[in-house]
Amino acid sequence: MSTGETGERREAAGTCLASGEVEQVTHGGERVRLHKAVLRLPGDPPLHLVRKHLPGGPRRPPVLLVHGFAQNRYTWHTSRRSPSAWLAARGWDVWNLELRGHGRGREAGGLGAERFDDYVADVLRAAEALPDRAFWIGHSLGGTALYAAATVRPEATRGVVGLGALYRFGRANRVIGAICRLSWRAAWLERLQVRTRLAGVVIARLYGLSDILGYTFPISGWWPGSIEREVLAERLDRGFDWTSLRVWREMSRWSATDRFATDACDCDAAWRRTDVPLLVVLGDRDHLVPPDDGRAAWERSGSRDRTLVVLDDWHHRVHWGHLDLVLGKEAPAVV
Repeated sequence: MSTGETGERREAAGTCLASGEVEQVTHGGERVRLHKAVLRLPGDPPLHLVRKHLPGGPRRPPVLLVHGFAQNRYTWHTSRRSPSAWLAARGWDVWNLELRGHGRGREAGGLGAERFDDYVADVLRAAEALPDRAFWIGHSLGGTALYAAATVRPEATRGVVGLGALYRFGRANRVIGAICRLSWRAAWLERLQVRTRLAGVVIARLYGLSDILGYTFPISGWWPGSIEREVLAERLDRGFDWTSLRVWREMSRWSATDRFATDACDCDAAWRRTDVPLLVVLGDRDHLVPPDDGRAAWERSGSRDRTLVVLDDWHHRVHWGHLDLVLGKEAPAVV
């Protein structure tokens, strides 16, 4: 059975909410026509994906994209620069997953995650729905969810790519570490759900100040000048989402104990035994996931095929932060 036939069957197995050809900008002046489908996977809670490929069908295997903490599908797409469209235009079968309670899932009334393991379960459900084994690409906490999912079902992926993906957390950044220690002691935070979109809108409108603060502010999300104002404003406005502080407290526990583990799994021990192709890409000036925190995924991996790339201004044109790993001016050429 061909990949195209398998893809159609998988698409029909879920609920197709919308489907048709669209024209999108990958970057610069490159405009491409793609087939786009919005899909809802059955189950509790339902999961939503956006699938893109060439109008004649994909020529390469599936790629599963997973966003980070308190984000959504717009991690991988803006009207002026779209990594998802870029991959689809080059023949890949691109599936952009929204984790439970994010984006369309929230709009449909779906509840957010109660624990990090929920995100791992979402990844595995999505992987099961794909027409073939996929390359998994995750940004920030999305990459972390992929690392954990690979320990459960290594046979489900062709390889894992972590872009600015945390493994250790809050160890290399003292400010984040202090916030995590306070959060870990505040059990009442677990009852809260937080919407981050307002913060994104404010940061975007204060672009001049927030961009300059990137040089020294310890929790800045990008390196100054790395993303055009218009691209960043759209990304912050549309891509910031709701999240559960229960997940944040779990991340805070990782920071406080320096141990990547959940209620269901000692992820660190399992990761050391997991042999899947691995690519870890980090930014040299990423304040949210400094290289020392992300590098541990590569150091502790049981993979026989693993690569670490720390992007810097000497070898990769410019300094690199967190959001610019995906949507920065230089991302299309370098990342």
